[in-house]
Amino acid sequence: MSDFTAAQAAVIRIERAEEGRWDLSVVSDSGVVMGHGVHLFDRSQDDGVDELAAAAEFVSGYGFRFEGDAVQHDGPDAFWAPLIPR
Repeated sequence: MSDFTAAQAAVIRIERAEEGRWDLSVVSDSGVVMGHGVHLFDRSQDDGVDELAAAAEFVSGYGFRFEGDAVQHDGPDAFWAPLIPR
């Protein structure tokens, strides 16, 4: 786990890196990537929700959560959501 405070962590960024892979990043309020993970999946099962569940599990390891209705599109294959301390 990265060494940062709750005040520094701002968002989770979810971005399709390639077919079958989503990159998950915890990004600080200054734009620095403070944690990174990967979610691999079978592209035939890409339902548009699986990556959000993977992202929620990923950020929980850092002591955060995010609201599903706060997720914003940032291009065709990228999303972000503000983090909330657990």
